[in-house]
Formats: sequence, structure tokens, C-alpha cells
Amino acid sequence: MGKPVYLGKIELYWCDKCNLPLLGEKCGICFSKGRRVEITPPGEIRIGFQGDLEILREALKKQFGYILKRKFVLFNRVPHYDRMDEIIIDGYVIGNLRFDIERKDFHLTLRMAGAYLMGDEIKRGWIMADKGAVPFILEGRNLMLPGIVDFSEGIKRGDEIVVLDKDKRPFAVGIAKMSSEEMRKREKGMAVKIRYKGYGESPSKNDPRVEDIIEANETYLRKMEKRGIEFIKEVKRRYKLPIAVSFSGGKDSLATLLLALESGEDFSVFFLNTGIELPETISYVEEVEKRYRIKIDRIEAGDAFFRSLEHFGPPGRDYRWCCKTCKLGPTTRYILKKFPKGVVTLIGQRRYESMDRMRKGSVWKNEWVPNQISASPIQNWSSLKVWLYILWKEAPINPWYERGLTRIGCYLCPSSDLADFFIVSRYYSPIEKWFNYLKDYAKRKGIPEKWAESSWRWKNPPTWAGGIKIERNKLRIHFKGEDKWRNVEFNKEINVDRAKNLLFALPPGTWKWEKNLQLDENFLKEGRSLLIRSQECVGCGICLGRCPVNALELKNNMVELEEDKCIHCLDCLGNCPAEEF
Repeated sequence: MGKPVYLGKIELYWCDKCNLPLLGEKCGICFSKGRRVEITPPGEIRIGFQGDLEILREALKKQFGYILKRKFVLFNRVPHYDRMDEIIIDGYVIGNLRFDIERKDFHLTLRMAGAYLMGDEIKRGWIMADKGAVPFILEGRNLMLPGIVDFSEGIKRGDEIVVLDKDKRPFAVGIAKMSSEEMRKREKGMAVKIRYKGYGESPSKNDPRVEDIIEANETYLRKMEKRGIEFIKEVKRRYKLPIAVSFSGGKDSLATLLLALESGEDFSVFFLNTGIELPETISYVEEVEKRYRIKIDRIEAGDAFFRSLEHFGPPGRDYRWCCKTCKLGPTTRYILKKFPKGVVTLIGQRRYESMDRMRKGSVWKNEWVPNQISASPIQNWSSLKVWLYILWKEAPINPWYERGLTRIGCYLCPSSDLADFFIVSRYYSPIEKWFNYLKDYAKRKGIPEKWAESSWRWKNPPTWAGGIKIERNKLRIHFKGEDKWRNVEFNKEINVDRAKNLLFALPPGTWKWEKNLQLDENFLKEGRSLLIRSQECVGCGICLGRCPVNALELKNNMVELEEDKCIHCLDCLGNCPAEEF
């Protein structure tokens, strides 16, 4: 895992009087100044829905026998190799909830606020310290075995422990260095490695109502909305192109759609069905369409993913051929047909999601999608701002958020955490077919089956994910000779007719094919590119949008050049999945 990327810190405030979160310093109900909550940057805070709360409750019950009754909880995503969230209740971080990839379960690491919250309701995972040990622990010492008065049963090494005094008040939390059995048998040694310490009290307040949270932040939300609408109107004025909203079924694209509706501008909406969407997302798009009485164009990728799967192999975070063939290719074809002169596409992208998205800014061009200018009116919004805006507008929410997912997309996306697959598998059994395919793929390639657990999500997987790589049998081209004409050699048999068809894009007189192929020394790079495309094409259609004379077309899921139209400009030689991957 590389160094965490710093994207700037989002500040979270809390009104202790009204017991609710604030987007700014001032509460819109009592007008008092909020307390700043210390959270880990960048501060991707979301509201915990039913699925999130069930996971948290399961962890608390399993580890401490504690039944969480609270219904309003904030989750702050923090840097980790898989899913991990800071849990915020009553404006305090009670601990970190992370997905344990070995145990395939969620585990809560406590802070003192979490111990105070449970108080005397804790049933498991506690150890009572002798009165004489308390001051030493508060000074920074660990809890040694002689300082223990009592402990709960079932403690194992590595368990989270709440240390109580003889009045059953929590004053420290840490990690068990001995099991219950070991503490019973031994006479000395370290029992608990202390992580946090100190006396305190839980606020023990009631959950805030959503209506109150909205009221407390409404002034801020109105300002956000106004800036978003002004942004949309500005890009309309600046580029003088039609506007379209890319609606994915996720929260960010929903917020973007809501802003577009409020702007009063004319716009189109499209939804890209990659062919590997969750069925509830498809239904949700129909719900949004009916709710707002709009027409949402459907772009269908069909079987593009599975048709390309055996060719490219399983996709990875650093090997995203799937985004090009299942998203950008179909989108290019859609834009070429509906917006031949170009379009401004409003996309729900936010800077806090990644460094790459931060660098793009609010307006950018995607080199993979010609004729499209991308713009994000929510580029500087945090996740909490998005959620409060959606709740303010009383908009429908994709049911997968209710089930615990933090992002909506293809159900087998390699960018998903293992925690996401764990959650999806609870509700959507076809995900099992994908992992069975990965196991079969590993067997056919003669690699360890463990690759199918985590390594498959990278072309060059990190050590913690198994570090198992796969060699892919790609077409390789070699040039021989030193003269103007270079002989071309291939590492495997090729389709000569397809090669000749795409080579026609080269300027006349720069290639010839007699007994073998020869290329002009000045066009080796272009020739290599066309040859690879001719053999490795999977029919995504991205190149269609680059040809100024429409000389390219798709036939039988492969690109073909209409030679009588081609002007040999080579504009088609932009990025291509077949060449890049």
C-alpha cells in the first residue's frame, strides 16, 4: 500500500445543544457556534443507513455484547487497504470499524468515547483493574496481570479490551495480550497493551431528527445549491453546447441531476447500462425517471464485458480495460449519434474521491471520449454535503446504500473493496459465479487459487493482496532490418485481411505486403498501432468518434475501415483499449 494521498481536510462541526452535525460553524436552529470534531482527513463522511448500522451493531454485539440503540451515526472513510470508517456518535469518534480481509468480517477498534458510550452495558471484552493499577495506567503504563481483579470470559489474544475500575467505570481501552485462560493460569506478564486512557462521560443524548439536521444546515445547503446552479449556467454560456447529465444511479450523479433540474436549463439525461449493473440500480433509474417526469436515455453495453473477458483477462485497478469497453466506448457512440457537434456532460465527480479527480478540476476533457466536455457542479462537495442535499430534496435513494454499500457501480468492479463484495454477496447470489470464474481462470492459467481472493484486482498486485501476477499472451510486433523498408514479424499467427484493412489508414506508399509485410521506417509507430488494433479489437467503438469523415464502422463487434472514405489523416490513432491493455 502506497503513501496515503492528502486531498485537503474537510471540517466537521457539531452543535452540542441540538446534538447534530453542521456543515459550517454556526447552527441554523439555536445559532450557537459548533464544536469542531477531530476526524481523519480528507473527511469523506456519510450518514449511516440501515445496512451500515447493522454491520456496526453486529460488531459491537459480537465483541462486547453491547446492543446499540442509536439510529443516527456518521461514518468517515479513512485511508486503509480495505474499507475502514471512523464511527461518529454525538459528535465524537467512538472507534474505527474495518473489514478484516482474513476473517472476512467487520471489526471495531475502540476509542475512549466508545467505551463511555457502552458504559456498564458492556458484557464481553472487559477487564477490571485493581484500584492501585489505575493511576499507573493513566500515566501511560500497560495493564499487568497482577493488577487485574476480574475479567469477562472468552477473551482471546488480540481482542479489543475495555479496562474498568472497581466501580465499573471505563478508563482505558487496548489490546489483549493474554486470553482468559492464560490470565487465569499465569502469575505475571502484560495482560493489556493500552491504546487510549482517561475518564469521561458519554453525552447520552437522543438521536437528532433528519428534519432538524436539514433545518440546522439549510442556509449552507441553499448556498451550495446556488453555486451549483450558477456553475451549470456558466458552462452553458461558455461552451454554447447542449447539456447532458450522466446518471449512474449513485448519490453523486443524483445530486448533479437535482441541480440540473433546479437550474431551469434544457438538458438530456443518459444512463449507461454496462451489462454488469445490479438489478436494483436498473429499477432505481426507472423510479427516478418517473419521479421527476424526465426521459433517461439508455446506453446499452450489452455483453461487452463478458465478450472481452477472455481476450483481456480479469480487469484490475491498474488494468481497467472494462471502463473503456463497457463505458467509454458505448458513450462515445451515443454522443456521436445524438450530439455530433459536441456536448457538455454534467458528471457527479468530486475532488475528495481521488487525487486524479482532484487534478482534473471542475471542467475537463476525457481523451477517450471525443466531442465531450465534462463538468462537475459538485466537484468541491464532500460526501456529507451530497447526502444532506439529497435528504433536503427528499429524493429517492438507491436501495444498495440502505444495504451498506458506499459506492454504486458494476457489481464485480475491481475497484471495489473486499468489504463491498462481502455486502453484495449477502443480497445478490450471482456474485458467486464471478468468483467461481476467477478460481477456474486461475486453474487454467496454472496459478495459485489464492489469486482469486484478492490479487485479481490488480495487474501488479500489492504484497498484502497476495502479489500474484499473470502473464498475458499479447500480440507482439518486431521490426527487422536497417533499410527504409522494415520487415515486420509477429509472435503469433494473425488475420491478414484485417491487418490490410486497417493499414489502409496509413498514407499511400508507406507499406506493402508481398511475401511479407514491410513498413516505411517513418511510420513504424503508426503501423504497429494499426496492426495491434486490427488483431486485438473488441469493438468498443471509441475510435469511431475520432474519424472526421466517418470512415470507421463496427461490423461483428470489430472496427472496420471503409477504404473509399478514408483520407489517411490518422486521427483515429488516439487511445485504444486493444493497444493500451
